[in-house]
Amino acid sequence: MIKANRSWLYQTFFNFYINRIIRSDFEKFIVLGEVDTNGRSVLLIPNHFSWWDGFFAWQLNQKLFKRQFNVIMLEEQLKKHMFFSRIGAFSISPGSRSISESLNHCVNILGDNSNLLVFFPQGKINSQHCTQLKFMPGVERIIAHSPNVCVVFASVLVDYYSNKKPSVAITLCEYKGQASVAELEKEFNSFRNNCINNQDNIFTT
Repeated sequence: MIKANRSWLYQTFFNFYINRIIRSDFEKFIVLGEVDTNGRSVLLIPNHFSWWDGFFAWQLNQKLFKRQFNVIMLEEQLKKHMFFSRIGAFSISPGSRSISESLNHCVNILGDNSNLLVFFPQGKINSQHCTQLKFMPGVERIIAHSPNVCVVFASVLVDYYSNKKPSVAITLCEYKGQASVAELEKEFNSFRNNCINNQDNIFTT
């Protein structure tokens, strides 16, 4: 397992970089839905459909949650982009013996109310047009062992409509159900499909 090796300098630069590219590459960056974290740590569960996803999560944290950023990445990807370990990324290697260490590290992170952890239970990138996302096991263990965590679903959708540049709509919802992967998957898909059906209302009203 590769652990995060934070650098204030790297985080400052990354924040500047993300602000700049989101302003330059997107028409709008919209966040919808109210979540009361009530002083708890945050487990953010977004859909995973693009290279941008970690950047969107960073920007969302900067704008709304304002916690220490942590994100779990596939070990093979983190090895290629070790820069991300300097801003809070650590690794997981599904199918290896180190997976328990990575999941335990997630629980330790969420034991501190000043932290936010981004977790992509899909385990891979799927098209944003996919309506039935499949979750890998592991997330239920994290939730079950994190009694003071606020679990937040994030539906991230990108559309152009009549603009040259796309707009991003991130809709949030607190999950308060059971810590089972089947229930999480079912509720996330239901929530996200409602967001898809409501997407036109966001940008055309």
